[in-house]
Amino acid sequence: MITFVCSILACMGSDELKVFLMALSGRDMKIRIAEFLQQEDCIAEAMDIAVGESGSEAFRAAWGISAIYETNRLWFLRYKDKFVSDFCRVNHHGVRREYGRIMLSMLKHKEYIPDRHSAENLAEIVCSWSIDPKITISEKVWTFSILKFLSRWVEWGEDMLQQLEALCETDMSPGMRALMRRLRK
Repeated sequence: MITFVCSILACMGSDELKVFLMALSGRDMKIRIAEFLQQEDCIAEAMDIAVGESGSEAFRAAWGISAIYETNRLWFLRYKDKFVSDFCRVNHHGVRREYGRIMLSMLKHKEYIPDRHSAENLAEIVCSWSIDPKITISEKVWTFSILKFLSRWVEWGEDMLQQLEALCETDMSPGMRALMRRLRK
């Protein structure tokens, strides 16, 4: 089916990509999205949808981007600069989760090594996400983990992490408490 859809959408624009993303269903949807984005070389367009939309097409685009990162790292890294520059524009909570997971992995694997200014900017972004009243637990996991990782470059990172922990102390789940203990080490 994906070959048929690819031939129909060969000269696709952003609207057609959104339609494709929303038309898919099934257990292997994430992999099919990733395969399609690579085959059509429309990863940049998917990244635009991920940061520019508020519906489920944004999450599905991010999901496909995440699958590319997991399965074809070299292909993804061709778009690393766009990913990093788009990171601050993410509004969708599901996209934040996916992009946060990718960003942390890129930092840990030294696929992205920010300079001091970029590290501070990234830390500010994840801090702003962390104080969003509608933040999900999975977003907190990635934002707190990124902030902890960045604290080696950002001198106020550790203090901010402690303040954020205190801010959400009252409604912290057991899993979040365990994460915070690990981050304190």
